[in-house]
Amino acid sequence: MLKKGPYLKPLKREDTPELEPTYQDLINFLGFVPNTELTMARKPRSTKALIDFVKTLYARPLLPEPLLYLIGLITSSAAGCEYCASHNVNRAHDLGISGEKIAAVWEFETNPLFEPSERAALSFAFKAGQTPSAVEADDYTEMRKHFSEEEITEALFIICQFGVFNRFNSAVAATIEPTPLALCKSYLSEDNWQAGKHDA
Repeated sequence: MLKKGPYLKPLKREDTPELEPTYQDLINFLGFVPNTELTMARKPRSTKALIDFVKTLYARPLLPEPLLYLIGLITSSAAGCEYCASHNVNRAHDLGISGEKIAAVWEFETNPLFEPSERAALSFAFKAGQTPSAVEADDYTEMRKHFSEEEITEALFIICQFGVFNRFNSAVAATIEPTPLALCKSYLSEDNWQAGKHDA
């Protein structure tokens, strides 16, 4: 039987007052302080550096902002990290992507809700999120039909940051916070998403 997490418990915010500005940034960005960062907080300088990197990555993006979170959702799903998938559902919802489109993301290749450019980006993300990467030269040919090389590089950075978060959260079985958990249970079918060890 699958044992629910967390296997490494999050700290309390007051345990790391030096990270309070970082926690405030996360609240402004997500609406809450994720269990990820409260767990990572045992290494405060590394936690701050990682969040500073993420802030830089998402600041003034070249790609449409909603697409960044659909990329994150597919990448995390490909890696098997339901925790990070839930956070991308949360942000996609906050940015106005419909529940119908979020629920259909696993059918991006055929569902009419997705534009050709989105299909190319999500296929790229799905392949890049696997280990080893399944991306091949033809995937770049398809991406170049819709995106500049700078935009493709940005997509890769978005995908690659989840290399850290997917592995960390899967390894510690971070508990999904109430808001993203409720959204996933509302929008997504159990065929495509289950909280599993990350359930509250």
